[in-house]
Amino acid sequence: MTPRVTVDLARLDANIARYGRRAAEAGVALRAHVKGHRSPEIATRQVAAGAVGVAVHSAAEAEAYVAVGVTDVTVAWPWRDPWRWTRFARLARHCAVTVHVDHPDAVTGLGAAAEAHGVELGVRIEVDTGLHRVGVDPDAAGELAATVAKTGGLRLAGVTGYVGIVDPAAAHDRVELGRRQAQLLVSVAQRIRAAGSPCPEVSVGGTPTLAGALDVAGVTEVCAGAYALLDGGLARLGECRPEAVAIAVTTTVTGNDGQALRTDADTLLAGADQTWMSGVVLTGPDGAPVAADSVSVGDELRVLPGHVCPVVARRPLLHVLDDGEPVARWQALVRPDRA
Repeated sequence: MTPRVTVDLARLDANIARYGRRAAEAGVALRAHVKGHRSPEIATRQVAAGAVGVAVHSAAEAEAYVAVGVTDVTVAWPWRDPWRWTRFARLARHCAVTVHVDHPDAVTGLGAAAEAHGVELGVRIEVDTGLHRVGVDPDAAGELAATVAKTGGLRLAGVTGYVGIVDPAAAHDRVELGRRQAQLLVSVAQRIRAAGSPCPEVSVGGTPTLAGALDVAGVTEVCAGAYALLDGGLARLGECRPEAVAIAVTTTVTGNDGQALRTDADTLLAGADQTWMSGVVLTGPDGAPVAADSVSVGDELRVLPGHVCPVVARRPLLHVLDDGEPVARWQALVRPDRA
């Protein structure tokens, strides 16, 4: 029955290995952000292949990955809710925990929670790299680092920032964008060290800008979310070939008037686009692209979603294929990131 979300096992493992090699060759650690796949099964494959750990959105999500054996977790969102700080501290009894921060109140609260539970929490200062969602101004990072240094229960692990692509122009210059933002984060870390605080790690987030970040001396870690599955948007961007995308929506054509192709996955795929482009990539079973005018009503297609994250969130049951044959079903975690 369609539509169904499929994961090709061979492509998945090939992507994990390829990005792992890229990071290793640059002498940089690779951390797997699980926001794209939300799957413990995929996360364990990434860690087994050399990823240093996972990045998650929340404590509840982290607990699910610790339960399957992950021992190094970064909470990659600078939460300011006091009840969360206690939960992060409790989690640190079972694994290494690093939390992103961008406000002194969070530093104080995390420190108090860590001391109350007899643990040490690592913290990374989230730097605003230009998206203006979260993070401190680069010039204010030193002051926050000084606050961390004098707060019990905490260890300043380093600085971090996410390199986001917001429009087609940024997408076109993605490698240079990644390089510039990585250089910014390295310079922030250098200023913190010069002021007397240890700042061992510089972690740069983002899959499409990863090549630029890996090119910058002083980067110690790249944190990428989409690299295991990839998606149609990354294929259209040139980050990968369509044949490398491991996730697809298998769908049935319900209408084709020569101008507009309709499928039973249209609702699932609506709005599942990247910020720099819209649309999907149609492929045959072998992953090779096909033209919309070459298909007929009733045909079954693989559709590569423009953006992997919303598709998995909407349809969390992943049908795993090995050489085209179903071998497993993986249930993605779509609720724990709310707590």
